[in-house]
Amino acid sequence: MPADAIISQRRGFNIAAPGANANIFATTITPSYPVSALRVTVVLAVAAVLNFTVTNSGTTFTCGLNQSLALNSGDAYTFVFGVNGSNTYNFQVETDGIIRVLQVDEVPEGVV
Repeated sequence: MPADAIISQRRGFNIAAPGANANIFATTITPSYPVSALRVTVVLAVAAVLNFTVTNSGTTFTCGLNQSLALNSGDAYTFVFGVNGSNTYNFQVETDGIIRVLQVDEVPEGVV
């Protein structure tokens, strides 16, 4: 894999409602690069706060995106945040509803 390759980590379209504060993906995302960023594009069917979880050595933290303010239903949002290859990541919504689009790409540090 080239040192500057963007990696498609997950793609979801019309994802069934996962439940409030439940992981959207059945398996967590483990970054391929030691240090990189995740670029997340999301469209929700119901207004909700979007969070990501970060786990290391069995300890998980929940982190709000968009200043923990609800995303409008039907609008597209893109977020980019730094990640580390020793952690795993997942996503949650605080209000149960269908996830219309969820695309997660890993962007190497030299490309960001």
